[in-house]
Amino acid sequence: MKRRPLALLVPLALLAAAPSPAAEVARWPLPAAAVMSADAAVNAPPDLKRQLVKHRTRLMEGVKAGLAASPARDAAARRAALASGARRIAQAIRDHRRFEDVAFEVGGLVAEAALLCGPPGPEPFEGDLIYFASERSVFRGFTARPFDAPETLVAAPLRTDNPRVAYDSGVTISTRLLAWIWNAAGGDASIALARPESKGPYPVR
Repeated sequence: MKRRPLALLVPLALLAAAPSPAAEVARWPLPAAAVMSADAAVNAPPDLKRQLVKHRTRLMEGVKAGLAASPARDAAARRAALASGARRIAQAIRDHRRFEDVAFEVGGLVAEAALLCGPPGPEPFEGDLIYFASERSVFRGFTARPFDAPETLVAAPLRTDNPRVAYDSGVTISTRLLAWIWNAAGGDASIALARPESKGPYPVR
């Protein structure tokens, strides 16, 4: 029997009252979004990173479920979904929910970031997008106030004018939210102060 998630993916799918399919950009294929979830964890708070590595199978399952469940909608709705999702995950950790389920929800969050930061222009070939994701990756760094409300964090401008920078934007917004989540849950997220955007970007691989 499959475990039920922490009620994150359904709210993410229903949050936007009036989705705007016309504003939707191309989507990263599942293999690329899965790599993004691993890249996002690289600069996450160390204790959270260890848990995500330990439960990486559930993390990847969450990415797959998130891509499948999230409807076409505009960027504002996706940003709102990301902020709401971050708050739900932080609460789940504070409530001592099983971390394998938390990892699943983090995967759904990264999927939403991948959809927000999709590659621009006409639908590229899937193989090209997987190449962009697997070739290399950078994290642009944490904002000057990394523990501001998640609504503020997701509102920060992120480039998506070509697939390379769009992918890195997805990694960046995901990593910033992971630090916010861990700090809000009472964990040590001091890495957010050690890797500021002003000194970035930081190679992921």
